[in-house]
Amino acid sequence: MRTFLLVAPYFAPQAAVGAYRWVKLARHLVPRGFRPAVLCATFPEDARDPELLRALPPEVVTHDAYLDRRILAARDGLTALEKRLRGPKPAMSGPARPIEGLNPFRDLGDRCVLHGPHAAREAVELARREGAQAVVVSAGPFSCLPVGVHAAKSLGLPLVLDFRDPWGLHESGAAPPQGAAERARHHVVAALEQRILARADHVVLNTRRALAAYQERYPFLVGKSSFVRNHFDASLYDPTPASPEPPPRFTILHTGTLRAETRVDDIGQALRRLIDREKLTPADLVLRQIGRATEYERAEVERLGLSAFVEFAPTIPQRALLGELRRAHVLLSMVDPRVVLRIAAKTYDYIASGMPIVSITENVEVDELLAHRPDNERIRPGDVDALVAALSAHFDRFRTTRALPTPVPAPAEFSSETAADRFAAVLDRLTA
Repeated sequence: MRTFLLVAPYFAPQAAVGAYRWVKLARHLVPRGFRPAVLCATFPEDARDPELLRALPPEVVTHDAYLDRRILAARDGLTALEKRLRGPKPAMSGPARPIEGLNPFRDLGDRCVLHGPHAAREAVELARREGAQAVVVSAGPFSCLPVGVHAAKSLGLPLVLDFRDPWGLHESGAAPPQGAAERARHHVVAALEQRILARADHVVLNTRRALAAYQERYPFLVGKSSFVRNHFDASLYDPTPASPEPPPRFTILHTGTLRAETRVDDIGQALRRLIDREKLTPADLVLRQIGRATEYERAEVERLGLSAFVEFAPTIPQRALLGELRRAHVLLSMVDPRVVLRIAAKTYDYIASGMPIVSITENVEVDELLAHRPDNERIRPGDVDALVAALSAHFDRFRTTRALPTPVPAPAEFSSETAADRFAAVLDRLTA
């Protein structure tokens, strides 16, 4: 069995979307002859799912030592001092702003950047101790890229960069930079990205469109890059009943964090129209949001008069997800119209469920993922009329049958087994 060092700040036991890709890959790379030795970075405040650790094969080595404990202690001390000096935090005068996602052009740093020198030393020691034959980096946070570069160079090992999200081609940098500081950040990100990509032996993107965009921006990537999609791991879900009890009301389900790039605007307007047109009550329809939501989204729901029609539920363990998906009539995904190179990771869990999907996105690549069900539909952001029509068609079927849709088989193309096959082929070429 060949061992590789995996620099993955997000990994088990973290219950974060960034962790799931490589937890799933690690599980399925072991049977294919590759053993990950993982350097990860679990902060004290991170949400955890210990079952993810238990789901890993015993061959996977997890070394949660990316973070410099001295820096964490200093941070905690400064936080405590600030609280004492500031006194009680004043109450918010209005709804909070939505959670902001990745924006490398607003802030060159991230929460792991100060830990980089310590992580670089730990990475080299871990790779030596475990006899690694390659270095793989799961990015972001993008500050972990130099850590992987340093380890590969120090040990003379091939380097694979797995971009879970675009960096220099992130949609937040599509608009012309405003001001000298932002122009400087654009320049720095572009220069760093080009230099780091040039040093890699192979670069993996997670969508076909991202791969094409990166090869166009950096022609030297042609021949040393590929794409490996995000994916579903059917063996991570609890078994579900073949015919679950249908909910008494039409249920639309959205999972994951509501943030600036997944606003409730379109679905809120569409629900308002559907409710008014059909004269529906909360006993007829519900939008379930499973995952993090702030007061901003709750205020938006209230402003639209939808509070009685929207149910906010906390995040659930990965194992329980399939059961929730199978108890909904429609699964909803939505992203900002600027997002054209990424695909929401939840889409693959939705595919695993076999239930109907409505995806609000400009990314035409999503059409490939939705082709396995004729009643799946991609709606362009802002096209509320099309969204109302799609939801109406599903609601009419519910009103006629009062039954849940019948799940269809999930295409193997989007499974963890297929993704692991493709990543194993990359590692095999570099470590043979």
